[in-house]
Amino acid sequence: MSHEARDKLRVILGQKGYSLTKPRLKTFSLLQRADGPQTTTEIIGQLRDIDKVSVYRTLNLFSELGITHRVWNGFKSKIDLSEEFSPHHHHFTCINCGAVTVLKSDNLEASLHELERDLGFNLRQHSVELSGYCANCKHLNARDLYQLV
Repeated sequence: MSHEARDKLRVILGQKGYSLTKPRLKTFSLLQRADGPQTTTEIIGQLRDIDKVSVYRTLNLFSELGITHRVWNGFKSKIDLSEEFSPHHHHFTCINCGAVTVLKSDNLEASLHELERDLGFNLRQHSVELSGYCANCKHLNARDLYQLV
């Protein structure tokens, strides 16, 4: 983890009267190293040396302070770092296996800002969540997918 990210985390926590504890630092480091959003179960499974209650409390605090946000796919969600710590991006979630791919597209951003201008909006924030079949699952036929469910 970079010193800049650690310092920014410490400042955000400190502004609300919290300190940078071992569970908070380890949870943040895990999210920063991850290839994409993580489920709470995945996070707990990777932080075996920290008790579950501390991980849950840390995740709740991070959400309250805007350090993380939830990426929703239907009724299920995963946890991702906020734009404070991760460049702006969107997600593609596989509806079969649940894999999440981070999307960074200048063309998508340009199209959204074009819509903003065309519709006369002043866009403050946005989130684009796409779902479909990932490269591995799209090759399965409908019968195979039905049997997996």
